[in-house]
Amino acid sequence: MRGNTLLIIMVFWPVIGSFFMWLMCGRSFTRADAEKNTPGYSPVKLWLMTLGVVFFEGILIIAAWLYIPVIKADSYRIGRIAGYGLSFAFDGFRIVYSAITTLMWFCSTLISREYFGNGENLMRYHILSMWTFAATLGVFLSNDLYTTFIFFEIMSIASYAYVAHTEKPDAMRAAGTYLAVAVIGGLVMLMGLLLLNNVCGTMNLREIKDAASSVMRSQDRTAVSRLYAAGGLILFGFGAKAGSFPLHIWLPKAHPVAPAPASALLSGVLTKSGIFGILVLCMEIFHDVDGFGILICILGMLTMLTGAVLALFSTDLKRTLACSSVSQIGFIMIGCGLVPLLKEECTLALSGAMLYMANHSLFKLTLFLCAAVVYMKCHKLDLNDIRGFGKNKPVLKILFMTGALGISGVPLLSGYVAKTLIHEGIVEFVHVAAGSTATFFKVLEWLYLISGGMTFAYMTKLFFCLFVDEPSRMLVHDPEKNEDVGRVSYLAIAAPAALIVFFGLGAKLYITKIAAYMGNFNTFAYNPEQNMILNEIKIFSLENLKGSMISISFGIIIFLLIRKLLCGKDETGSIVYKDLWPKRLDLEELVYRPVLLGFFPFLFRTVGVFISDRLPKLLFEAFMFIGKKIARFIAGSLDAVITFLHKTVFKPLYIKEHPTADRIKARVLGTERTGRIISSTLSYGMMMICIGLIITLLYLLYLLFS
Repeated sequence: MRGNTLLIIMVFWPVIGSFFMWLMCGRSFTRADAEKNTPGYSPVKLWLMTLGVVFFEGILIIAAWLYIPVIKADSYRIGRIAGYGLSFAFDGFRIVYSAITTLMWFCSTLISREYFGNGENLMRYHILSMWTFAATLGVFLSNDLYTTFIFFEIMSIASYAYVAHTEKPDAMRAAGTYLAVAVIGGLVMLMGLLLLNNVCGTMNLREIKDAASSVMRSQDRTAVSRLYAAGGLILFGFGAKAGSFPLHIWLPKAHPVAPAPASALLSGVLTKSGIFGILVLCMEIFHDVDGFGILICILGMLTMLTGAVLALFSTDLKRTLACSSVSQIGFIMIGCGLVPLLKEECTLALSGAMLYMANHSLFKLTLFLCAAVVYMKCHKLDLNDIRGFGKNKPVLKILFMTGALGISGVPLLSGYVAKTLIHEGIVEFVHVAAGSTATFFKVLEWLYLISGGMTFAYMTKLFFCLFVDEPSRMLVHDPEKNEDVGRVSYLAIAAPAALIVFFGLGAKLYITKIAAYMGNFNTFAYNPEQNMILNEIKIFSLENLKGSMISISFGIIIFLLIRKLLCGKDETGSIVYKDLWPKRLDLEELVYRPVLLGFFPFLFRTVGVFISDRLPKLLFEAFMFIGKKIARFIAGSLDAVITFLHKTVFKPLYIKEHPTADRIKARVLGTERTGRIISSTLSYGMMMICIGLIITLLYLLYLLFS
């Protein structure tokens, strides 16, 4: 029972801690703060409290790891929340990824003090960051897909604050895109989960494998078709969060406008919640279905190539890293797709996919926090503005190089280990496949190596821009922008960079211990034969090194080409990075917005006119009158509540000359200002729709399962 209680505390502690943060930090507000229009809290105290909450979460994870036997893989179910209850588990994979998630949040929070300074909306940022932290842990610790969905949606809504943090027009537009993908993906996933539960009779991750296998063997075509349909809907939802093609559109839009510490979390952790779901589909539900494995590999290939090409053309530091995330998700998806294809022989591919999940989190934490250092001093992200920023910063150069070479798969760093295992999985399947399937995977192997070369090329482009090219005019004319950052910020970057080196140098230990540990996922566990495969693999053999050298060779050639074709020189002879990517090829602007904001409104308007012509005029007018009243009531609800509080509850307090009155007045006015900003945006409307739909769906689920 103590282990079960520990699991629950682990999941909900960040939310509990956020209330302590609000209570403790809110009391530092004074009348002087109100007169100066400064925040009603101490930013330093808030930062320390946030660090404390994350640090204590790390202690809880260590305690759970020591207390709960991994072999037992303890699990716990609570109540009938939302009609079905919440279920959690703690095994090898969940232990490793809970630890990585906590490390990510700690390092991101560590650098946030210097990054944000005394900026606006810090209380909102840190509190919603803790809610996102709790929801992310809930996803990775979930023991059934219904629990996964609940925390998945909480995570999506809470992390909206990351993208919309600055409240600028481009940030609100990107936040709208992010929320649209999250809401649509979540609702589609829920339809798939309900269908899956109807077909298999369970959503528990330890029971779903046998249940799905039973459906496949039943020869019931209707049930099998419904299972495939459920899998497709669930894949849509998880793929949207992972950033899989063609639902990757939110990543290149969200990262440039989000704060860099938040970008590290969006790219390094939140996308892995989508990969978590894809792993469940490949390992548990469709573990014997070759067609599903081929589908995931095709999507992975398209994702890998699309992200790499976009990163090569990008001239924005954080956008390049965001497009890189899309590409790296493709690498991981290929490893996941090989699991149903190789079946019992999937050890190398699955180990590579799981290790690359962990590695990618470390890479993006390192690289995005380096980008945070650049933005802190330059307040720019365009490569032509930040060119030469790190020329005299050896520590930043080493840290960035570690992340760049690690993600490029260079030997002696941890990325090489994971990429090599996935490559070996592809080669292994080529040997057992036949006909056109074997041909396709031979092509996929070369595309895999070429994409690795593209990774090396665009990371080399960023390295040359920041640390080799001559400084830009902005940096020359403003020496203050060349100042270095504090030791705390460097410490936040050095922690993940050190792990990249450590696991690269200790490759054998990394494979035999961490990979096998992560493989203890629900009912899946390596048998002695598979452990023997991991122990016997020669990671630095000539054959394995050859694959890495081919990728690096491609990378050098591609870098020289983009240096020649995508760069020019100004009148002083300095390098200039040209943005040559056609704007019309933006998938969001080319397809999604015209369809969602053009075709569907036209369709509904046409249907509405058709119906209105056949309804009695009086009934139609009554319908429109009621609809307008409801719409106005919803749109004005926020201002109405604020006005009511302003004129009733808080009115007497304004008369008194007391710090409490000043504090309340400042907060009410601040809430009113923020409310007017967000209530006029598409994102706010979508959020209200999402919350309403979730409440409705939870009520329906309660009726269904009660």
